Amino acid sequence: MTMKPGLRDILWMAVGAAVLLAVSLLVLHFRDLPTPSAQLAFKARRVELVERMRLSVAAASEAEKSAVMAITDEDSQLYADQARTATAAVEQGRRELEQLLQSGGSKHENAFLTQFAGAFAEFQRIDKELLDLAVKNTNLKAYSLAFGPAAGVLKEMDAALNRIVAVGGDSASADNLKVMRLAD
Repeated sequence: MTMKPGLRDILWMAVGAAVLLAVSLLVLHFRDLPTPSAQLAFKARRVELVERMRLSVAAASEAEKSAVMAITDEDSQLYADQARTATAAVEQGRRELEQLLQSGGSKHENAFLTQFAGAFAEFQRIDKELLDLAVKNTNLKAYSLAFGPAAGVLKEMDAALNRIVAVGGDSASADNLKVMRLAD
């Protein structure tokens, strides 16, 4: 014996199928899980940005050292400009990474980026001060003054004081002893 479904049974099956279809569509619509390829692309982009930033920080550091150690003002200016360019590249990478993490980064990644941003701001402040001084070549100029004209003048003063002591050394008067102590 076969049973024929009635109109009521058909109606219940249609309502059940419609509810199942609606739930399936809702799940698919609100599902926000990225595909594995999208997750891999996101991670690769983050790693690429971080590595680019690391390379730029290293380049900035080397250029800063070269700017400080440069012999001429022109070389110092050239290295300072290279350091500023590399630092600007780090800042650009930081902004790109910030935008990328806003769209899909974790809380920990955002916290690390905030920590990096604070340290990088301090680096930029010190970098600006250092490069401003390096371009002025103050170390080399101070060295050349200290061991150039200043050293010559110091030798002349020492010779003059030695002559005073030598002249006053002939007599042991109280005034001569006072002059010798002051000259020494």
